[in-house]
Amino acid sequence: MAEERLYSITEAAERLGVSPATIATWIRLGIARASRQDEIGRNRYTEADLVEMERRFQERQARKRAGDREAR
Repeated sequence: MAEERLYSITEAAERLGVSPATIATWIRLGIARASRQDEIGRNRYTEADLVEMERRFQERQARKRAGDREAR
């Protein structure tokens, strides 16, 4: 059985086309979370984590745009 690929925050950011600081912000906002940690406690992200981050970010952006339209 193949071992699941785990991504560092830098690798995850590259895959999503954002900066590592953006992912750190998403973590603080509750948009992102790591499902794993390595042996020294660094967050590691699975492919499923990346898909979920992207989905939650897109949902947040859609709500934000809808709120902006209502404010006009």
